[in-house]
Amino acid sequence: MTAGVYQRMLSNLSWASHFLSGALVVLLAALLALSIESTCSGQPAAVEIFEGIPSGCKQLGPSEQARGVVHWVRIDLTAPGIALYVTSQDPTALSQGWQYRLRRVGDVVVREHLAVAINGTLFDAKSNRLFQMSGELANAKEPVVANHTISHAWLDAYLLWFDDQLTPHLRPSKGFTEAELATAKWGIGGQDFWLQDGHVWSGDRRCFTVDAHTAVGVDLPRKLLFLAVGTHLSPNIMFQTLADLGARDGMLLDGGSSASMAIGTGAKVVSPGTVYGWRPVATQFGVRAEPLR
Repeated sequence: MTAGVYQRMLSNLSWASHFLSGALVVLLAALLALSIESTCSGQPAAVEIFEGIPSGCKQLGPSEQARGVVHWVRIDLTAPGIALYVTSQDPTALSQGWQYRLRRVGDVVVREHLAVAINGTLFDAKSNRLFQMSGELANAKEPVVANHTISHAWLDAYLLWFDDQLTPHLRPSKGFTEAELATAKWGIGGQDFWLQDGHVWSGDRRCFTVDAHTAVGVDLPRKLLFLAVGTHLSPNIMFQTLADLGARDGMLLDGGSSASMAIGTGAKVVSPGTVYGWRPVATQFGVRAEPLR
């Protein structure tokens, strides 16, 4: 065996060991998250955790469309101290032809001092590994708007956006106009607009696909924003849950292994930290809020 071949074998073994150990850590984290968050054990059905933000957990099923839980928050956008957060593009990623670096939602909540956040858009990562790691380069599929800067123009998506007064806008057609972009300060793109005017649409077989899902909802006249993550449920059940909570319109964000929600330090009654989820994602959507007095 030549020295070059021997060195290559050692390099391959080292890479394989590193990959397997990293994958094992991520897999164990995923299994732990699934095992401890399949019930609402000890979590209240509804309680205010920050100023203007009640939160709750609802047990679902068991049925053909639901056998898990929905974690939700409702944000009063008129409450003092409420501010939105959408992931900005990463300068070092942009210098390499990408937009973002993958980060876990819980890490973003801590670093950005958020009250709550969820995962955002669908994304593509540079690596094609089964388990991506934090820090990897990535691109968002749907557009996002962060402090008046849009990530990219892609019209095959719905856009929930907010102006400087945090007034929400979400229309039941894909795309956006130049006038909307000129006014939008924050925004998140999504798919499957299946909650419209308080009614859940179920005309697509995907409405009944059981998986983990992340959804956003709004009541435009009342300036209410809803964030929700559900485990082992269909979009149909997810949107009905949001409708029961008062949402009038809503759409899905990225789901499956990307579904995640985290609560920030200072929350009352509930423990801060990751409520559900383990996978690092490209974009996050959340809010800052004042602690309860």
